Amino acid sequence: MHTTQFWLIRHGETQWNAERRLQGSLDIPLNSIGAGQADRLGQYLRSPLFDTRIDTVISSDLCRAYDTAVAAAGHFELPIERNPLLRERCYGVYEGQDWASLESLRTLDFRNPEQLVEQGETLPVFAQRIVNAFEDLARRYRGHNVMVFSHGGVIDIAWRKANDIALDAPRHAPILNASINQFSISNDGHWNTLAWGRTEHLEDTALDDVL
Repeated sequence: MHTTQFWLIRHGETQWNAERRLQGSLDIPLNSIGAGQADRLGQYLRSPLFDTRIDTVISSDLCRAYDTAVAAAGHFELPIERNPLLRERCYGVYEGQDWASLESLRTLDFRNPEQLVEQGETLPVFAQRIVNAFEDLARRYRGHNVMVFSHGGVIDIAWRKANDIALDAPRHAPILNASINQFSISNDGHWNTLAWGRTEHLEDTALDDVL
């Protein structure tokens, strides 16, 4: 059986992350902390602690993901494919607003599959886009080791699909910037979680013994 392995990595921090503003499909760049996270991630991926051969590198076409990919995975000397289907969910008219004000709106629940989003994507539409994108990649790169740089919402959908968790079920752990998440898709379409939410590479002492 030919299984495609995915290393799915969230982009580094942006200023809007720090300010708790809803980015969605807007193209917000990394801030200095995010650039540092991408560099630290790259140090880990170049070190003996990461001994996997990566065959393919793919990124969302938004700059916060692509710039993270360039900084962290450029040493693989592989072309970085920019894929717009791996963009964050589009939140339409709500993009750019701060989360505190959005959370105060009792009629708005982005986790509700039936919630309409003016000029944006409903949760089921977004989820199907992400599932389709990864299953297409699994067919195109069957049996490969694929590193993907994307967004928190994308990682959430992959986690739910791989663990058979409903779209409206609570998630008990945050999805951190520059975290590494690993799953696989077999050629019969089965998703399997391998590792999730890894951030030890961002700790100050994580690479001291190998750098």
